[in-house]
Amino acid sequence: MKIEVFAHPVSFRRAPRAEAERLRAARVDRVRLAYAYHGGRWLLTTSDPAAVVDFSAGRWFVPRDESGGDGDRPPLSLTVLGDQATTATNALVGSGVAVTAWLVGLHQSHLAGTRPELSLRNAFGHPYRHALCPAQPEVVHYAAALVAETAVQPGVSALELEAFGYLGWQHQGAHDKSGAALRPVDRWLLSLCFCRACSARFSDAGVDSVRAAARTRAAVLAQLSDPRTGGGITEDAVTALGQDLHDTLLAVRADVTTDLVRAAAEASGGLPLSVRATADPYACDGKSAGDLGVLGSAAGGLTVTDLAGDASALRQDLVAAGRTGARIAAGWNLGSAQTRSEGELTEVARQARAHGAGSLILYAYDLAPAPRLEWLRRLPREQVDADRAMYGSRHDRQTEPAR
Repeated sequence: MKIEVFAHPVSFRRAPRAEAERLRAARVDRVRLAYAYHGGRWLLTTSDPAAVVDFSAGRWFVPRDESGGDGDRPPLSLTVLGDQATTATNALVGSGVAVTAWLVGLHQSHLAGTRPELSLRNAFGHPYRHALCPAQPEVVHYAAALVAETAVQPGVSALELEAFGYLGWQHQGAHDKSGAALRPVDRWLLSLCFCRACSARFSDAGVDSVRAAARTRAAVLAQLSDPRTGGGITEDAVTALGQDLHDTLLAVRADVTTDLVRAAAEASGGLPLSVRATADPYACDGKSAGDLGVLGSAAGGLTVTDLAGDASALRQDLVAAGRTGARIAAGWNLGSAQTRSEGELTEVARQARAHGAGSLILYAYDLAPAPRLEWLRRLPREQVDADRAMYGSRHDRQTEPAR
């Protein structure tokens, strides 16, 4: 099993080669590097300890076409913040560390805020300024163009898709505040989109979107006025919507997400692709939710993660992903609040390997305590070239990790 890390280009802005060599010394095989990302405010631990780095949402590379010139920009396109991802990739590949381009697709506040007609719109008609709707044709075109532009970047040998699906109400960066006791089902109900595109998909499936929105509003308003303790999320969702409507809405949303992932895969030019996914059909936190078998078939690879530190939740998704036949990677949080000891990390790695994961990806370089890089160096490895098996379909030999 390979060891990988998630990382942001800001970690390589001061001394890119030194940071790349630090990761190589920790026996990191591959970095999933943010090429397109939402805004953030990171407290760094390693490249510039205690530095607070603020950055906007956008892409961290200058798009190029196959010939090396600037390509035509689609009408909906992310702001180019710089070419730091390219600089970081050159340093990493030069140090023998392979690079996967990590793309945060539909969680983009600037785009959703400036184009509210393309944002997710809940049952109350409120647009979400942080979430584009995956049913909108222009959004699908934007996502596919982003994938296509990234796939031809020098040194990139694979793609990681995050937030390619429906997102929910909560958005940490907006200082969300609520005095209501929302149940898990209420958070899911607030993620249901009733924009024109979603309403059309519902109508095609035989759903009266006006009635569906009314049932959704009634359930949320009842909880806000008279908070109740949640039961199981499926039971609560069926109670709110009725069995037939519940089942149809889940199926339509899964189909919309799968269509988006397929469009991204078609745009990848054959580059190995993995989608951040979960078997939880109610997920609305940046993971693509739906049938993992279908999503795995569409993308070719599945990344299942639990960044909250819940090993049992990670194991559930690993078991579900293991039934699909897709390439599997497992993601885990190396932060001090989520991983309490080196032994705990070793056990997570063992579980991931036992359930068929070809790699363990740790979140995130320059956020987790720097001494934990030594833990990565000591993690047991299998003596098989899983990297070639996972990334061999269009793998540039220049990006192979040094042996």
